[in-house]
Amino acid sequence: MEIRPLKRDYGISSRFIVGILLLVLIAVGGNVYVVLHTDLGAGFYSYWLSSRVLFAQGENPYGSDIFEQIIRRFPEDRYLSGFTLPLYAVIPVFLFSFIDNFEIALIIWMTILEALLVGIGMKTISAFQIDRRTFTPLKIGTVMLLSYYSVVAVLDGDIGILAVFLLMMALDAIRSQEDEFAGILLAFATIKYSLTLLPIIWIFIWCLANRRTTVITWFFMILAFLILLSVLFMTNWMTEFIRSVIYYYKYLNPLYFSRLIENWQPELGGRIGWAISGFLILIMIIEWIVNARGNVRAFEWVTALTITIGFLSGIPNIGKNLYMLWIPLAYAMDKINLRWTHNGKWISLVLVLSFLVIPWLNQRGQVLFWQNPIDVLNIIFPAVCLILLYWNRWWTIQSVIEPF
Repeated sequence: MEIRPLKRDYGISSRFIVGILLLVLIAVGGNVYVVLHTDLGAGFYSYWLSSRVLFAQGENPYGSDIFEQIIRRFPEDRYLSGFTLPLYAVIPVFLFSFIDNFEIALIIWMTILEALLVGIGMKTISAFQIDRRTFTPLKIGTVMLLSYYSVVAVLDGDIGILAVFLLMMALDAIRSQEDEFAGILLAFATIKYSLTLLPIIWIFIWCLANRRTTVITWFFMILAFLILLSVLFMTNWMTEFIRSVIYYYKYLNPLYFSRLIENWQPELGGRIGWAISGFLILIMIIEWIVNARGNVRAFEWVTALTITIGFLSGIPNIGKNLYMLWIPLAYAMDKINLRWTHNGKWISLVLVLSFLVIPWLNQRGQVLFWQNPIDVLNIIFPAVCLILLYWNRWWTIQSVIEPF
């Protein structure tokens, strides 16, 4: 019998498959080396330990004894928080709880997070309709992997990468009119609410104003299911969860915008920081109201603005989570390239190289660089994104520049 090749070309060549396998092997090899030669993964350890305690022992994952175990395992980490996520956040790491060896579980988890970072970049292109002349999937995937903040998040095993990936998938689903799927994804994206809460609120406002309430309906249906599922394993988990969040804010000194200002000006810095945060939140709310009935272009721009202001609003999500700012930065650079077809690419190149190279140079010579967030860049990075977005606001929302 003669075997004929497929008539349809699915765009997947053998070279592509070999390349992907080589990248996976390199990633796994690098992760194995890092895990065996360093003491990292405090974030993932809190999820892994909480999942094992909850499912195997039926105990409280928010308890003080769990936090003490984490401190004993990672005594040098200044930013430990214990388990301060909703109980259903253990669902993604449920299978990992059956792996007794933490190092093996961490290696697998880190590899998954690296793949998700590439996925975030690819979904950003489709969700925000970024021109491939600005970023190709290969370019933005490389940038996401090599970014200082991405490396910090992967080394910590932070589940926020998964939450951001789900948010990008939801935005892409909204663009594709897949409202039910978008609502489901947004519900699961609340596993790291500090990163996704403000964008979700804006998405709800826009969907209500544009009669896309299916997104909201499915969101609350799935969220209610997740809450009830959590109640089956721990009836008072919401009380314990709120208590752990209060303890985190009160005693563990999380890193947020006004605290950075306070570190420079101990007397008035905190008040100045909160005043700036309040002003930016007011601007964000005004943009929500003004663009609630706007078209998709306005929706995209305000989404990028909301992500940016989220890092300046007082929510403790700066530091390792700044990789998320590559989303509004890529969006802003795309509009620059569309406005200035000749010089825009050079401006974008300078921005990309600056935010890729400067954080690494700033950490040169520090052995435990992943445990020392860069205070200055924690402010500069979102500030530059904010300036670029408003620089292109009128041209973007008024449809003066056309995407591909």
